[in-house]
Amino acid sequence: MLNTRTVLKDNDLYLVGDAQYAVAQGESGLYRRDTRVLSRYEWHLDGQPPQPLMQQERAPCWLHEQSANANVGYTMKAGLRRDLTLTGTELRDTLHVTRYRAGGAQELKLYLAADYLDMFEVRGWPGGLGERAVQAQATPQGVTFAYTAGDGLRCRTVVHSSPPATWDGEALVWTLANEETAVQVSVFALQGDETPTPGDPAARLAEYAALAGQWRARVQLPDPADQQVLERSVADLRSLSFPTEFGPFPAAGLPWFVAPFGRDSMLMALMVHPHLPELAHTVVRFLAAHQGQRHDPVTLEQPGKILHELRVGELTRLGRTPHRPYYATADATPLFVWLVGELAQATPALASELRPHWEAALQWCLTDGDPDGDGFLEYTPDPNGIANAVWKDSGDSTFTEQGVDVSGHVAVVEVQGYAYAAYRAAAAMYRQLGEAGRAAGWEERASALQAAFQRAFWWPERGTYVHGLNGDKQPLRVLVSNAAHTLCTGIVAAPYAAQVARSALGQELWSGWGIRTLGTGERRYNPVSYHNGSVWPHDTALAALGMARCGLHAQAQQVARALFDAARAAPDARLSELFAGFPREEGTPPVPYPAACHPQGWDAAIPLALWPLLNGTAEAAPLPPEPVVSG
Repeated sequence: MLNTRTVLKDNDLYLVGDAQYAVAQGESGLYRRDTRVLSRYEWHLDGQPPQPLMQQERAPCWLHEQSANANVGYTMKAGLRRDLTLTGTELRDTLHVTRYRAGGAQELKLYLAADYLDMFEVRGWPGGLGERAVQAQATPQGVTFAYTAGDGLRCRTVVHSSPPATWDGEALVWTLANEETAVQVSVFALQGDETPTPGDPAARLAEYAALAGQWRARVQLPDPADQQVLERSVADLRSLSFPTEFGPFPAAGLPWFVAPFGRDSMLMALMVHPHLPELAHTVVRFLAAHQGQRHDPVTLEQPGKILHELRVGELTRLGRTPHRPYYATADATPLFVWLVGELAQATPALASELRPHWEAALQWCLTDGDPDGDGFLEYTPDPNGIANAVWKDSGDSTFTEQGVDVSGHVAVVEVQGYAYAAYRAAAAMYRQLGEAGRAAGWEERASALQAAFQRAFWWPERGTYVHGLNGDKQPLRVLVSNAAHTLCTGIVAAPYAAQVARSALGQELWSGWGIRTLGTGERRYNPVSYHNGSVWPHDTALAALGMARCGLHAQAQQVARALFDAARAAPDARLSELFAGFPREEGTPPVPYPAACHPQGWDAAIPLALWPLLNGTAEAAPLPPEPVVSG
């Protein structure tokens, strides 16, 4: 069955519903700060859900809908015009009900419930807290749900209605006596001492319209469908952002990843920082403020390490999950240095401001990040946590050519590229700071890493790089997308870039929509898998940026065109987190992956990053310093 989940979002408030935006079962709900503040939100007209006739998403936070009584047949008895918006901490639902037949549409009900489950519990986290003691109190304005969490945090969901409704213990009830009835419901998701603060939906819609106008004035692509994809990209990046003390921070994806992520946010920032520098500055400052300070075997914190994920739900606050924050990733730390270096090119003061942080990150790369001291960054698979601490983090994604899961200290190909880019960025920042001696030292380190990388990772029989080195230092000779992804880092010396691109665009990896994560001839290939044959647009986009960086403009154009086509094939003109790796067929869109995030942060960044590549000659970010070519 196709995924019919729908999502509306503004700041850190988001609604996960079914195809009719109703919250009635499963993982659906109204969420804020990793907490489900409503577990039911469902309209009934005369005892049945209305039948939608038309739905239009006017903005990522605004649904406009026309519906009718259930089983409408040839002539409806009652019509409903609806605008559902999220702004700030308020969900606002405005309905206009018109009765077209006498005796029809006598009663309107809004079923409501709140369970205050932690987002992890909703998704099946073992050892949850179970059913909460939630109070529901009728008020003159509607109803208020209240719960005090185990750490004492007071949570309330305040529902106001106009005209006033009757609370029957399950639903707010209105009796429809007139031909025309207007109903407005406001839901406020509050924590601590927060009070209900009405939002301004019209202003938010105007903001999105102005955003589209700004980009239309700035960039006009020849094809209007491509322009629509680009403008959707910008709108989604705005919608995905949530407030932090350093500014709006981009969420990794909807609906389950509205939280700070290290790797995800930095790859987004690397793709879009020439266009949205303020987003990238927020990312590096926030991550610097939460950089590891000590060794913690539970959260995997280490001095200088950059976080993987930070959560604020009840389970995390009570210490039942390690996400406070969780540092289980090998790649975020070099990405941090690389990103600061990129930003410092345009904002030199940033190199000085964040110097203690990027120097601590570099120190991590040389110590805890390289546990066996061979010069490569590595991770050790964790049987009790994230098995593979890289972007392909599923447990079955990294294996030998015999199909055996990796073990020991594992070095994967793209992480070495991130380290190379970090070392080059460090050299550039030291030169900005007037410290030529230190700069030369990091240039030498980058050159040595590039040479060692070429010796250990090159796979001459396939004209590409192996997936990585296992704990026994044996190469993982498995055909994967990661080698093409690594092109954007600069570690691939010029003579080898064309071969890597040729491999990525060959029959085994190229689906026509993007680069498969795993070649069709490999043992674990499955086109509908998370990391073993699916296509991840961000992975493919980074390959396109790398091809352009290496002067392979025709190949970069081919890849960029395929990704724009995939977005154009979607009803909402946006890319999904991933899709199936089936070959492209004329007139058929990409096959969706059922559990994909939509929208997703990486993919929202792609059109903004790739539009300069569509003509086959322009280059786009990220553009690290020129590589040091070593033998």
